[in-house]
Amino acid sequence: IFDTGSFELLVRSTRCSACAHPTPAYDHSLSTSYEKNGTLTKHVFGSGPCISMKGYEEIDVGPLKSHGQSFWEIVEHKIQVLDTANFAAIVGIGPNFAYGNQDKTLLMNFGVKEFSICLQRTPGSDGFMTWGSEVTADYKEKNYARANVIGKHHWVTRMHNVSFGKSPLNDNYANVPCTGGGCAAIIDSGTSLIAAPGLALQQLSTQIEPIMEDCSNMHLLP
Repeated sequence: IFDTGSFELLVRSTRCSACAHPTPAYDHSLSTSYEKNGTLTKHVFGSGPCISMKGYEEIDVGPLKSHGQSFWEIVEHKIQVLDTANFAAIVGIGPNFAYGNQDKTLLMNFGVKEFSICLQRTPGSDGFMTWGSEVTADYKEKNYARANVIGKHHWVTRMHNVSFGKSPLNDNYANVPCTGGGCAAIIDSGTSLIAAPGLALQQLSTQIEPIMEDCSNMHLLP
């Protein structure tokens, strides 16, 4: 999974003997380019934490190559989705070094300064990850929306006046989140959830009809 919300490359590894492996896991003993580091660290994702061991490996994505790329083998985890998912790696594609880390990211070593991700709405549909630009600067200027990155370590931009695309119930604009100076928002391709401060979610809830406990009116929601 290509994750704009993280920075490092983590792989499901045969070192994790207690892990479920629905797809083949990385096996360092089969590699002729693996270099051991041995450092252990804890990574925490929205879906759970894991313990990983650092190493170096040759990483190829199509024609792109990175020799001696730092990566982490998952040796223990509490990420439930990894036990059933078809993916065996979390590829961090954040815009900078991880906080407190000076190892170059995969994007840096590939020399990629521009990429795009397309996730289709229909469940099970193909997704697309494009390394580099496919269109001209003129096309982007005419057809793309631009959001300035304000974060030092993440793809963070600013959101203003969040709503569901229509006027709030009873035109209650006092309960519209992110008015004034707006809110900082991380663009994270590694999750399908929208997480927000409790107050902002309470404000959004005033813009829609109450949700039934059995979710029977979900089809009426935005």
